[in-house]
Amino acid sequence: MTRKTSDTVNLTIQEYAAVFPTAKIKYTEEKLIDWARVEAKLQNKMEWTEEGARHLTMLAREYGEFMLRNALSLANVLGVEDGSLGL
Repeated sequence: MTRKTSDTVNLTIQEYAAVFPTAKIKYTEEKLIDWARVEAKLQNKMEWTEEGARHLTMLAREYGEFMLRNALSLANVLGVEDGSLGL
């Protein structure tokens, strides 16, 4: 991952952490995430479309950080910036 990509990822993490400050508690079976509420915040605070917010939360929920980190690295190496879905 290039330095620029690393800096961008760190800034994006900080941006999301500001919108979801109480999300520091790790996801567990006992502490389920209210995904509808997360989607609403993404739309209201981060200007995601309804479809984009739904897709983003599905990716986070279904794939998690490990897989998405690897997908980001592969997309970076292959030069895939926006992807074919265009969300």
